[in-house]
Amino acid sequence: MKYLVLPVVLLMLLGACSHKAGEADIHKGETEKQTVWTGKAEFLVEYDEPRKGRKTDFMVYITALKDFKPPEAGVLTLTFTPDGGEPLTIKLDAPVRPGMFVTEVPFRKQGKYTLKVAYAGQAFSDEIRIDNISVMGDTGKEEEEHHGHSAKAAIAFSKEQQWMVDFRTESPARRPLSSSFISPGELVTVSDREVTLSAPLAGILSVSRSLPHVGKKVAAGDVVAVIDPPVYQQGGIGQLTSAYAEAKNRHSLALKESERAKRLYEAKAVAKRRVDEADLALDSAKAALDPLEQAMNTMKGKTSDRGITVKSPLSGTVVEVFASNGKAVEVGQALVKIINTSTLRLKANIPATETGRLGKLREATFTVAGMDGSFKPVRLVAINDIVDAKTRTVAAIFDVDNRKGLLKAGMFADVSIKTGSEKEGLTLPEEAVLEDEGKFFVFVQTEGVSFERREIKTGIRGGGLVEVTEGLKEGERVVTKGAYYVRLASQSSKAPQGDGHGH
Repeated sequence: MKYLVLPVVLLMLLGACSHKAGEADIHKGETEKQTVWTGKAEFLVEYDEPRKGRKTDFMVYITALKDFKPPEAGVLTLTFTPDGGEPLTIKLDAPVRPGMFVTEVPFRKQGKYTLKVAYAGQAFSDEIRIDNISVMGDTGKEEEEHHGHSAKAAIAFSKEQQWMVDFRTESPARRPLSSSFISPGELVTVSDREVTLSAPLAGILSVSRSLPHVGKKVAAGDVVAVIDPPVYQQGGIGQLTSAYAEAKNRHSLALKESERAKRLYEAKAVAKRRVDEADLALDSAKAALDPLEQAMNTMKGKTSDRGITVKSPLSGTVVEVFASNGKAVEVGQALVKIINTSTLRLKANIPATETGRLGKLREATFTVAGMDGSFKPVRLVAINDIVDAKTRTVAAIFDVDNRKGLLKAGMFADVSIKTGSEKEGLTLPEEAVLEDEGKFFVFVQTEGVSFERREIKTGIRGGGLVEVTEGLKEGERVVTKGAYYVRLASQSSKAPQGDGHGH
């Protein structure tokens, strides 16, 4: 409830704002409004009913479309040109408050006028033209004709209210769109680009070669650690050498005994059983020798005068260090972990209800919190055949090119999965579309401070956009940021169109 109170109080305070000293009261009679949008700004011009021989109050509100905030300073020039007469020019050197210019215009001639409004500021300069401003005579005979229209009820949301909150309007645009859905995802390492280096033999991590620190880049073949022989032989290079020599001798003796048994059997001096026993002994000796011989071959090139060297089999970054120099290590003890993140895997957790659409998968993009823009995977690697029992999701795995190193393993992502064929449609950002009891609606800006609630029908949703199939036309301006505040205003004050202050 506390989150709702603050915006309501804000709207009440803004709605109760009053003119500052020196501003004209423009509410003496009928108030005319003209709102013009350019590529740079929105101009809202408000004025009393112009009459010959009287001073008419004019107010101009300027909103920069870049950020929908009022310019702090600038010069405004108003040029009124009557049909067949000399123009009247009024120059205002500064706004009475940010974004608001106020003046009085003395019309000496009745008839039709053209108004040119020119603004010059530091951020931008712009101008607009308003035709057919009618200046009446001083007798009031034209009043019945002039007041032949009635004010249409609208939602009042003043300029001060718009400028204070995060607010924006824009026109619906035709964009290519395809159906899509958003799934949570995570960036993980590729299994064959991750390695944990372990001690091949027992020993002491040499202080002559410091272990790499976390974050250090290493190349394939770089020496990561040096292991000095241990004080005791258990598990060290000495024990390996001794065990290898002993196994080799046993194998050599078994081989000679096998050859001798075969000669005796050929001379009919022993039974066949003696040959079989010798062959079994030879096989057993060979089985004991082979792993030791493989270990010795592995150690070739790893030993030096300083000890046993441990090299990285791949290029990458050290992400974990499990040991320290000068400490004893056992056979198989982990030393460092190295990963290569030039390629990452994106694991997207697809809801089980959406798996039927994956057969039409066209494209996937993803965003990461705190990083600008979106990223596109290189390819789809696989889709799991098993639904996770806890999350009711299916994992879809994508390859991600990360040669620039912008992404980190372990980051979470929002993955947009596009399915179906692409088509062009009239679209709005998703945050512009509100829902009430199953019906969708937007707030359309009918003029600078007046809005109306408009029910629409929607189509495809995807990529943060919603297709509008009915209810809007191109060129109409829709509230795309701050619709929540306009909704509050609609619930608190639905009244005929007011001025820029919303009185």
